[in-house]
Amino acid sequence: MTDIIIEDIAFPVAFRDATISLGGRVFRPATPDASLPPVVFNSGFTGGVAMYGQLFGRALAECGYRVMTYDVAGFFTNKDIRNTVQKDGITVTNVSLVDQTDEVLAAVRWAKEHFGAMPAVASWAMGSLASLAAIVELAKQGNGQIAFWIPMSYTSIAALQDLRADKASADAAIKALADDAAIPPFDTGTEATRLGYYPLDPDTQDYVDRQLGGYTEVGGVDRWPGCSHVTAKSYKEYVDFDPERDLKAATGLPAALIVHGADNTLHRPEESVRLHKAYPGRAGEEPLIVEGMMHGQQNQVDNPIFHRLIEQIDQAIRSA
Repeated sequence: MTDIIIEDIAFPVAFRDATISLGGRVFRPATPDASLPPVVFNSGFTGGVAMYGQLFGRALAECGYRVMTYDVAGFFTNKDIRNTVQKDGITVTNVSLVDQTDEVLAAVRWAKEHFGAMPAVASWAMGSLASLAAIVELAKQGNGQIAFWIPMSYTSIAALQDLRADKASADAAIKALADDAAIPPFDTGTEATRLGYYPLDPDTQDYVDRQLGGYTEVGGVDRWPGCSHVTAKSYKEYVDFDPERDLKAATGLPAALIVHGADNTLHRPEESVRLHKAYPGRAGEEPLIVEGMMHGQQNQVDNPIFHRLIEQIDQAIRSA
């Protein structure tokens, strides 16, 4: 068992309208492998250290990597820093993939400054949208690119809407709301939640409550998802967020390992197949479609599928 050192850190993020310090965490072995790039891990919807950040951080640190991860603004330890407002006695969260892209860029800068090398970036689910936007932006700037990119459970926002019970009606109804209107975090296909931000089927909602709720409780923060309501603006902006539009013109993108669970019914594996075909950087002959892996149910420290996933990520970075 590798001796893992865990450190709380703070890093500045240059958002469009302000520069704000966010809290994060570093997982590193007592004797890191200096030949390996550091890794930035960013997660999805309400991404945070207390969920997959600590899981992937510890596992990759066991392999010799220095891993930096963080809570996105508006959630968990960074909940009150940005993107939350009080409305009619409730906390309403604005979920901004534009902000999350700025956070990825800031985390990359922090890792380079503190570890002396451009990091690899490993991303989960919607976090992969933000990291794709970040690496496209780095390519445009032409001042350095990340060492490697690992998007996991990627899906386009447009494709995700197909899970809704009535996609067209929900889309029209949410877009008719004021930007600051409060809507539920999830749409589980019922009348009461059909205007939710993120479409989930009931089985996946149950998984979210049980597994990810347990992660955050262990981490000593709010139970998943860390919010009770999100703004209608969150939905309006996220359905328009499409970094894939810039892929055809992009050059200088990093080598990548595109990962998806074969049994993922939330973010469907054909999404990563499509991304692989569209990606202009080196990404192997085909995406890594992991047999027996669902959306995240196998992401557990004692699960052999998760162990194998970490091994494959490690091998891909080392051979890049």
